[in-house]
Amino acid sequence: MQISVLRLIPALLVIFILSSCDTTDPFSFEPPDFSTVPPAFDYTEVDPVTVEPGIDVHVLEEGTGTFSVTQRDQISFLVTLRSLDGDIIYSSFSNGNALPITNQRVDQIRLSNGIINPRSPILLYTSGLRKGLTGMKVGEIRTIIVSPEQGYADVTAGLTAEYSESTLQYDIELTNIVN
Repeated sequence: MQISVLRLIPALLVIFILSSCDTTDPFSFEPPDFSTVPPAFDYTEVDPVTVEPGIDVHVLEEGTGTFSVTQRDQISFLVTLRSLDGDIIYSSFSNGNALPITNQRVDQIRLSNGIINPRSPILLYTSGLRKGLTGMKVGEIRTIIVSPEQGYADVTAGLTAEYSESTLQYDIELTNIVN
């Protein structure tokens, strides 16, 4: 009886190992579902304010309060980033959610060009975004149009590299400022 059990152990061990092997790539990510993202803001009837060359701001709805965003503030905001061709690059409304990006210090928003999760807000960080956020008040809704030079022009790898020559559209609603 002991001999048959000993012969059975290697077979069970092989079955256990084969059944526990995961063949999925641990570094691959499921793409986000953008089907619930609101349509792009219509900014065509709003005159732009040029923050600096390559960054135009269209204020669609004024915010309220005594504070406005400075480069050193921490902010929370809802955002959808698109190319002007209509491709959605990132949205806080993806996957049926409406989750603001929270407590981001404006002057520390940096672009990463590495391999990152396509759901990561790092995808939307450009110098054009940082500069376009300045002056917003809570509740303000604006569209920021960013030229490639203020966007992804210097990105040569990663998920945003395909947009290195694209003009970007950020549709933003500021939900909070922490001074």
